[in-house]
Amino acid sequence: MKLVGSYKDINCNNVLECTFDLNKADVEVYRELKKVGNSKVEELAQKLNKDRSTVYRSLQKLVSCEICIKETRMIEKGGYYHVYSCADVKQIKKKMKMCIDEWYRHVEETLTHFEKEMK
Repeated sequence: MKLVGSYKDINCNNVLECTFDLNKADVEVYRELKKVGNSKVEELAQKLNKDRSTVYRSLQKLVSCEICIKETRMIEKGGYYHVYSCADVKQIKKKMKMCIDEWYRHVEETLTHFEKEMK
């Protein structure tokens, strides 16, 4: 049986990208954040040698997928800043598994109508 694409070459980055609709830059930001722990956007952008706005967009996407956490911290003299961290890897894996299972159920359901729709 031949499938479209090479599923044998799939890796964790690919699954993360597919499951959460991320791009390679988003995954790069996630991996660096995982490595450094808590970080501000500016610090992460400097480590990755990327523009602050690019890293910020990736972090926003990662937060919306609930695989990163954004925490607001207050400054004594007024104002605030955000610190980002990664969610627990086991929770992310669990969420990915749920998404993949849901996708599989949907494909199975779609296949029940295959013959009728292909006439």
